[in-house]
Amino acid sequence: MKRKVFYNGKIAVPGAFVEGMAVEGQRIAFLGSSEEALSIQDAEKIDLGGRLALPGFIDGHMHFLAFALSLERADFLGCGSVDEVRSRLRAFLEARKPEPGEWIVGRGWNHEHFDDGRLPSKDDLDDLTPDNPTLLARVCGHVVVLNSRAIHLLGLTGESRFAGGVVDLDDSGEPTGIIRESVVEWAGSKLPLPGPEKLRKLVARAGEETAKLGLTSIHSDDLGIVGGDFHGIMDLYLSLDRDGKMPVRITEQLLLRNRGALDLFLSTGWRTGDGTPCFHVGPLKILTDGSMGGRTALLRNEYADAPGVFGVPIYGCEELEDLVRTAHRAGMQVATHAIGDGALNMCLDAMEKALSERPRDARHYIVHCQMGDMEQYRRMARLGIGAAIQPPFVPSDRPMALKRIGEERALSGYAWKTMKDLGIFLSGGSDSPVENCDPLWGVYTAVTRMDGNGYPKGGWNPSQKLTVAEALDLYTRGGAYASFEEHRKGTLAEGMLADVVVLDRDIFSLPEEELMEAKALLTMVGGRILFRSL
Repeated sequence: MKRKVFYNGKIAVPGAFVEGMAVEGQRIAFLGSSEEALSIQDAEKIDLGGRLALPGFIDGHMHFLAFALSLERADFLGCGSVDEVRSRLRAFLEARKPEPGEWIVGRGWNHEHFDDGRLPSKDDLDDLTPDNPTLLARVCGHVVVLNSRAIHLLGLTGESRFAGGVVDLDDSGEPTGIIRESVVEWAGSKLPLPGPEKLRKLVARAGEETAKLGLTSIHSDDLGIVGGDFHGIMDLYLSLDRDGKMPVRITEQLLLRNRGALDLFLSTGWRTGDGTPCFHVGPLKILTDGSMGGRTALLRNEYADAPGVFGVPIYGCEELEDLVRTAHRAGMQVATHAIGDGALNMCLDAMEKALSERPRDARHYIVHCQMGDMEQYRRMARLGIGAAIQPPFVPSDRPMALKRIGEERALSGYAWKTMKDLGIFLSGGSDSPVENCDPLWGVYTAVTRMDGNGYPKGGWNPSQKLTVAEALDLYTRGGAYASFEEHRKGTLAEGMLADVVVLDRDIFSLPEEELMEAKALLTMVGGRILFRSL
């Protein structure tokens, strides 16, 4: 790999900026003046034209394989009614022309944005897809609507029961087509996956898209897509790495559903941190509740718009504690999905017990951590438990959260500034394909707490706004720390991995409302330029 020299830039190093940088092999060899950089011989010279260079962006939690698959699936983001969902589905079918029996899969509808607020049902799909089993996921991924053919193929009836899941029934006791939580995961595992070569091509295409956004590392939860087959995921990524075709660094968040699956994985000898520079094992990922939009997030107090409803716990306390303790004792990091404050309490209880029995730098963290109070946040800080947060949830969740939990409880949640000030380690992510995985959109939402139209003016709960530097830290150093990699990436310093993004403008000097307009012009992973438009 030819040596590369960057000059005439504004290159962010800890506490300062420099103009020049040299990259040799996969690492940064020099940082200093343009003159010193240009004096280096036998190197490709790249003029940054005064542009800002930052550490490569890290998404602290998304679903990379689901994002890859979504590139060829039906998209329902932004639909304002069930009729618009039907219209989009009709257009997708006309373009795709599926064979009879082929599964139709899509994602993105949100009934909170529908004119009448109602959930779709099998009756809304059956006339459009009579010969094709159909599965359309809500934007959160925790609620799905099926057509009658899919219900039949999956064998769902009014008598179907799932631990930690719900099959909605109509007045006659038959499935409406709506399924929730663990049933969604189970149904998804029944879908036929593309073959290995097709998957490799989809991953490559997804890598091209994420490179355009400046992403160089991703903490990815993929096992739900392949029915918990960790061998399949590891074989996919490791084979791409062996061939030099990994388009992004992956830290795999292993969604192992039960003690048996965890024991099987532990028996292989793999542990958090094992792997290669481009793919390694991350934490055990545990789902403990659902989504607020689907009223399956587990709350301590009932939903404001559904008296008597508290959400859906995926595990009982003892089962959750056993999973966390087993993983912790085995040397694994643990990341628990918790959106409701009730689920957060369960997670903190389980993690505290494990840490008290065997203290160590475990860096366990909560994925999402949308609801909480000062007592819970202080407890996280005391225990050294972090959070993988999604700043884009602030504008997209706001209307829904105000309905679900009311103004007072909503204002104590999404508390990124409070959590940071307490010393809780944070990483920033997108939960893509739930949200747009552009990290600069994440920076904009963390700084402004507004949507793309600048609403609400001044931002929702502006006391929780972050500075640009704090928001960038979520997507750089924060993501590296969460995977025990702060010594090799997340900052630009000599000897660190040459994971770099160059932006089209200096976001440190922009008015905050213009942050969303910033774009990546160059993305480099380990000295390889994967995207360049300068």
